[in-house]
Amino acid sequence: MSSTHLPETVESPLEPWVTCFLTGMLVRFLDSLGEPAKEMDYQCVMGVVEGFDHIRDAKGFLLDPNNWVPHAVLRELIRRSECASGLKDIAYRAGLNYFASSTGRQPTLLETIARYLGDVDAVVRCSAMWATAYSNYLRMHAFARADESHTLYILVRFLPPVDPLIGNGFLVKGNIEGFSKLYPFVETVVCEEQYSQLRLSSVVDEFGKAYVLSPDKAKGPSNGWSIKERSTGRTVATARTCSLGKEAVPGWEEGSALATDIPMGQPGNRNMLRIERGGILRAGALEYSLREGDIYDAPYTRFCFRWRERAQQQVSAVLRETVADPKDVMSKMLFEHLVGLQATQRRALGIIMRNQALIQENTHLREELYGLTETGGMIGKGRAFQNLLDQVRIVARSDATALLTGETGTGKEMAARLIHQASARSNARFLAVNCGALVETLLESELFGHERGAFTGAVGQKKGKFEQADGGTLFLDEIGEISPAMQVKLLRVLQEREFQRVGGQHDLKVDVRIVAATNQDLQSLVAERKFRQDLFYRLDVFPIHLPSLRERAEDIPLIADHILHRHAALQKKALNGFTREALEVLMRHRWPGNIRELENVIERAVTLAGAQATIIQVDLLPLSIREVQEAISAEGLDDLVNRVEWPLIVEGLKGDKGLTGLLQRIEWSLIKRSIKEHAGNKTAAARLLGRTYRWLRKTETEMASLQ
Repeated sequence: MSSTHLPETVESPLEPWVTCFLTGMLVRFLDSLGEPAKEMDYQCVMGVVEGFDHIRDAKGFLLDPNNWVPHAVLRELIRRSECASGLKDIAYRAGLNYFASSTGRQPTLLETIARYLGDVDAVVRCSAMWATAYSNYLRMHAFARADESHTLYILVRFLPPVDPLIGNGFLVKGNIEGFSKLYPFVETVVCEEQYSQLRLSSVVDEFGKAYVLSPDKAKGPSNGWSIKERSTGRTVATARTCSLGKEAVPGWEEGSALATDIPMGQPGNRNMLRIERGGILRAGALEYSLREGDIYDAPYTRFCFRWRERAQQQVSAVLRETVADPKDVMSKMLFEHLVGLQATQRRALGIIMRNQALIQENTHLREELYGLTETGGMIGKGRAFQNLLDQVRIVARSDATALLTGETGTGKEMAARLIHQASARSNARFLAVNCGALVETLLESELFGHERGAFTGAVGQKKGKFEQADGGTLFLDEIGEISPAMQVKLLRVLQEREFQRVGGQHDLKVDVRIVAATNQDLQSLVAERKFRQDLFYRLDVFPIHLPSLRERAEDIPLIADHILHRHAALQKKALNGFTREALEVLMRHRWPGNIRELENVIERAVTLAGAQATIIQVDLLPLSIREVQEAISAEGLDDLVNRVEWPLIVEGLKGDKGLTGLLQRIEWSLIKRSIKEHAGNKTAAARLLGRTYRWLRKTETEMASLQ
């Protein structure tokens, strides 16, 4: 497997990465078990992180110590390995097995250095460097006490955002104990965990929903906790809060360390949880023991590492059998690894150069997409269009939630993209979700993501659009279509800026700017109790109405010309304009489908045009839009009234109790027609009639009471 994937982000503290030196331990140990290895799907393991699905030989990638992967991949590999083997401590066993079997493979650079040093004390004291070599989120520090020989204390801290699993701790312990197997002079080693950074709640969570951690009511939540079976209520184990003393530790980032064998220090030490009554957690074949006296929820983990060395004559005999010339062998290995490091550096440089090229290409594509203008590809020069741009520029300068309204096909998504592009978030992602195109369960997963096993088909963890758009903008189209249940969940995100994945138990915080859009009248839906009023007010912070195409008739020539050139280029035709008659037809049509309908008409015309044509003739336009509809003049309106037979008018006057009632009926008919023409948008319908939305709603109520 070629190692061509060293990540540029490996030094970023915000994105935890780990070397495949550690993943390789687990893969090799699974192979040694035989049957469990057949159950592993390494492609799915890699697939928990977006962007890693292109790696064809996932297993080979995880075996190469020169590669790096996000910590989420290691986390998933540990979880799947535990399930496949039925061993909760498989990571610990994998670490021990890896170093025990080092004679059958090429050693890594870390092993080579450890062998060359040839001193357990020196190697363990370099643990801070080992941690940096293994990952970008792990901190380690080793120190000794003056009165203890062959004993070292090792402090281990996982940095945020990594919340360590049981397997993470086992893997560290397996490495600490395992490396000593490289030395023939080491007879025995013991690595005792004195307290752990593992949160007791995280331990319980690893066993699914079988157990629950809750405060002990008798002792109070500040003192006692119980772990109970969720189904039976049986108490499995109990814990109490505890505090530890402190001792000075030179070189440790805090200057001092917690100690279990020193009396309690100053008041205010961080509270931890000590297991008061032990028990066993089970999930299928997996078991984990909570032993009496074990301490969890510490700020870091502390190990006490002790070793015993063989007598000198025993060591000499072993060396004669295993290594002919240790210095020559070590020198050769170091030079081989130096060559490997040079190759890795070249690959890393190639990736950096490739990333720079992609950044430049992305910048170029963005410039093309947004036309190097402030209009984001939107076209127009009329008053209605300029008013729209003014509102977009105003809202883009803030982080206010925007609500875009307007008929279908008026360009609401383009307006949302322009808001994002003109904002301070333009370097982050813009993601769009069509809320009306997905059923409720799929929409929830699409927005919030899901955990593995949350529902049928959830084979791995998936990030939702809110997580993916963190720092950027999320566009929620057709927001009026979401169900009441989804409205509640969306309201919480807008209020608290946090959510849980489907099947998750932890809150995730995001910084996302929301732009919503609808072609419905949300105020009307609120009045009809189909849309939550509190959610409407959260969305309607900065409302922007997009005018219909018939309200922007002066912009039709510009828009049509732009669409024509785009489709002519796609179809490789030399079309460059419209005849005067064709343009008049386009400007005269009412365009109920707005710009989307206009684009369909022009695309059809380009398709019908001959290979030698240079201009769109009127006969290339659909007959339905070429038909002339006479405008109603004052005389035409009089004629319309005169055509109605007088007995019908008399009957209407009598039935509606005079002229006032008849005019109300006519007014109501015009209102309904206006609402229909505006696709149900009552705000726009009222605007056309020269009235307010409130007036229209009042009229609706009055007419409903008369019917």
